Amino acid sequence: MSFPPHGPSYHLSGDDKSNPPPYGYPAYPGYPAYGYPPVPGHHHTPGHYPPPMYVPMMMPVPIHYPQPESSGNPTYVTNYIYHGETHAGPDATPAVADQVQEAECSGELDWVPTTSTLAGSLTGRAVVGGHEGWDGSPLWVMRARHCGQLIPGKLNVRHNSATITHNGREVPVQNIEVLCSKGLRWVPATNGNVPPFAIPGGHTSTGEQLFIGRARYQLSLTPGKVQASRNGCLIPFGGSEVMTTMYDVLCRAS
Repeated sequence: MSFPPHGPSYHLSGDDKSNPPPYGYPAYPGYPAYGYPPVPGHHHTPGHYPPPMYVPMMMPVPIHYPQPESSGNPTYVTNYIYHGETHAGPDATPAVADQVQEAECSGELDWVPTTSTLAGSLTGRAVVGGHEGWDGSPLWVMRARHCGQLIPGKLNVRHNSATITHNGREVPVQNIEVLCSKGLRWVPATNGNVPPFAIPGGHTSTGEQLFIGRARYQLSLTPGKVQASRNGCLIPFGGSEVMTTMYDVLCRAS
């Protein structure tokens, strides 16, 4: 059984609500029994009904996401662990606890006079003693004269900053000597002691010998001075002189 597009052909008179169509919803109050309310401003003529109103429906449209571009150079992140501390960064210099490590350097043993802003020309020759904990910047072994002393310290060549320790403070210096050498190694030590073949790096105003050390502190590996009378290694860090009893000493390989 089929019907015309607008329902069966019943003859309805005016607003006859007693003769609704055989299917569909009941007629709207005050309007013909079969049909829809007229649009505003429309004048209804008996026997003529407006066409049904169709509400458009939104059709789902498939979304095609572009494929990620293939990269021939994948990125790797490496974690370096220092005595239980973890630091991530491509510029960090790894160190092995309780194990002898060869220093990264080339050329003969030499202290090269320079400044903190011009020392970059020694890249590839200077002894790398550690790294900054906050950005992985390499720290070189250097020394500087201050108040009648010759004190080993650190040079952050990336930031043109050289500092030593004196009287409990970190002291910035400009005129420095950068260590360039080969055949060196870092040997663990404690409590102000130094192993055989340790390299002297300076002296105090009273003539006490200072050796080149480095210590791990707050994710950094920082060069400094080993002083026997102080029973440890003193490093410049955060504006202060930090003393540690566990450290590495720079030594000749033989």
